[in-house]
Amino acid sequence: MQFDVSNCTPLRHGRVRTLLNESSLASSPSLQIPASPFMKHLGFGTGVNVYLIERSPRQGQYRSPWAIKKINKKCGGNEMTYIERLKEEAAILKSLHHKNIVGFRSFTKSEDGTLCLAMEDGEKSLFSMIEDRMSTETGPFPVQCILEVAAQVSSALAYLHNEKRILHGDLKSANILVQGDFEVVRICDFGVTIQLNELLEASDPEAQYVGTESWCSKDVMDGGVISDKTDIYAYGMILYEMLTLVIPHMHVFPEEEDFSITEEFEREFEQAEIEYQNSLGTRPPLLNYQYDIAYQSVIELFWACSQSAPEDRPSAAQIVEGLKQHTEIESYIAMPDPKGKLEF
Repeated sequence: MQFDVSNCTPLRHGRVRTLLNESSLASSPSLQIPASPFMKHLGFGTGVNVYLIERSPRQGQYRSPWAIKKINKKCGGNEMTYIERLKEEAAILKSLHHKNIVGFRSFTKSEDGTLCLAMEDGEKSLFSMIEDRMSTETGPFPVQCILEVAAQVSSALAYLHNEKRILHGDLKSANILVQGDFEVVRICDFGVTIQLNELLEASDPEAQYVGTESWCSKDVMDGGVISDKTDIYAYGMILYEMLTLVIPHMHVFPEEEDFSITEEFEREFEQAEIEYQNSLGTRPPLLNYQYDIAYQSVIELFWACSQSAPEDRPSAAQIVEGLKQHTEIESYIAMPDPKGKLEF
């Protein structure tokens, strides 16, 4: 579920205005992009579709496929907003160089004249992997897989926040790409980023956080200061997804097949909707599973990142350092000392 962005003013980074000049994007590699029906559809976002383009070998050498983000022509009156957003994303992505951030490849038009952003393909999204694991009832991801995601995503966030002064603004499992068996994990989708100042707060007081509500912190939902800690809460929710295989806060909704009477299901669903709205931005409970003691460090990290007060959440740099040393981050909240199994 997305916040309504129809009235949002397109974000304007000072740096982006410079990057968006003609010479900047004109230097993108030329690329022939076929019409949508001739590409494999990978997914969609707000106002865009994402496709896979297989590139022909050159001089007998294999060339990796690219992901193509393309404006959805059926997005109605908001088309100009999404075009501006795609231009900004292309400019920002072209300026980023980090192994855990999806790589920019080209910004051009397809054969039907639609603007397209070409990026390296990330193989699969973490969200789809979570769905697969849920459907097969495999249980939580192994600790090492969660730690790989935690380490690589926090490294990208530290780079974005501290070196580039950029807030991602829409972290969630659908925007995390996984290559192989978690060998490489990358952040994608930079369409709603916000520029940060030296305090790591939004440099523009009028900036609007678009985000996705299940991953959005309470302080921002209540109109508080947008800062690097906004990304950290969402980062914590990604850990929650890997622990529970559930979208944050969605556990409150009933399953229709559990009800034989439609009216009873509808009443329960209406009540759950109220509970869901009230729970947004808080720390969702760890349900469904008992966790072995090996999960303690991951649960502590989730606990710290989901603190209600932004100042109590660790920074991305603190998380990186803590994971490198395999020690607790100083700002972790005190946790129970479980014996054998963890239950919350």
